Amino acid sequence: MAITFTKLGGHMAIAAEGLDLSTPPSAEAAAQLRQALWENQILCIRGQAIAPGAYLATISLFGEPQVRPEIPHVEGFPAVTTLSSEDRDLKGDGKRLVAGANWHSDDTFMARPSALTALYGLIVPEVGGDTEYANMYAAYEALPQARRQYLDTLKVVHAMKPAREGLGRTRSIAPEILAQCPPSTHPLVRTHPQTGRKALYVSRNRMDHIVGLEREEGHRLIDELVEHAIQPQFTYRHRWRQGDIVIWDNRCLMHKANGDYPEGARRFMQRIIVAGEVPV
Repeated sequence: MAITFTKLGGHMAIAAEGLDLSTPPSAEAAAQLRQALWENQILCIRGQAIAPGAYLATISLFGEPQVRPEIPHVEGFPAVTTLSSEDRDLKGDGKRLVAGANWHSDDTFMARPSALTALYGLIVPEVGGDTEYANMYAAYEALPQARRQYLDTLKVVHAMKPAREGLGRTRSIAPEILAQCPPSTHPLVRTHPQTGRKALYVSRNRMDHIVGLEREEGHRLIDELVEHAIQPQFTYRHRWRQGDIVIWDNRCLMHKANGDYPEGARRFMQRIIVAGEVPV
């Protein structure tokens, strides 16, 4: 069956239907999926019911999956991690842990941050639990030229341990994991290796400081850029269907999870991240 593509968000996001990923797609289909992702930043493959091995094989078509040992994973598949409504933080209050509840890009603290993230919705709530995305190409391109030229010169130090308090509930990080992930410095504006387009590269909860600016001044600039980027004209909100596999490009997007589904409603996702390159 031929793949059918349907635009979801106007300026970004596209859905693909007509695929059964329990068997590997053809080389032609894989190339179509990759092109759809590069052109639309978010690719949703609808209607899947596949095992972890097939899921991993599918995402491997887009790049090399990474292992994150500090995150719970599917037994026998360390690169397939899990996000569940049953997750709880370690603050002692028993409240639901909503990973990624603030606008961010995944793993910017790494020297080679993740290029892509994939989420597979095995169980999704009837109400709430959407994922929102901000198009950082469009946010950058909408800025005045003089502002873009200034931002092009800036570098930011990113750290695994959240540099600013109050930016969301998160899992505790073991000291030995922190020791393996020293801070990394990345440009505030990066160029996408596939498309050649420039995008703001912002992940507020990982950005420790902007090189050459006072910490508070840098934080104000970061907050200003986030507020600019999450305006409605730059965003897309994905309403999950069971069986959706959503793949997005961290190099040109921010995203956030919404924990607004009712207590007792279940949400269970499997996540795979794809290795990236040094941002330039």
